[in-house]
Amino acid sequence: MGESAERVVQNWPAPLFYSEEETAALLGIHRTTLRALALADRAPVEPIQLTQHKRVYRRIDVERLAGVAK
Repeated sequence: MGESAERVVQNWPAPLFYSEEETAALLGIHRTTLRALALADRAPVEPIQLTQHKRVYRRIDVERLAGVAK
C-alpha cells in the first residue's frame, strides 16, 4: 500500500460494528466462547445476527464493556 493510500485508510471513520473475532479480542475471550454465549442468549453484548452463522456487535457497546470508550 502506498503512503498516500495509508493516509486515506487512517482517516476513515471508525466502523459501526465489530466482527465476532474483533469483539472477542477486545473483550479478552476466545471467539468460540463468544459464539457459544451468543447462541445461549448470554453474550456480554447483544449480537446482531446477519445470517445463520454470522453475527456482528455494535462498536459502542463493545468499547463500553471493554473499557475503551466512555
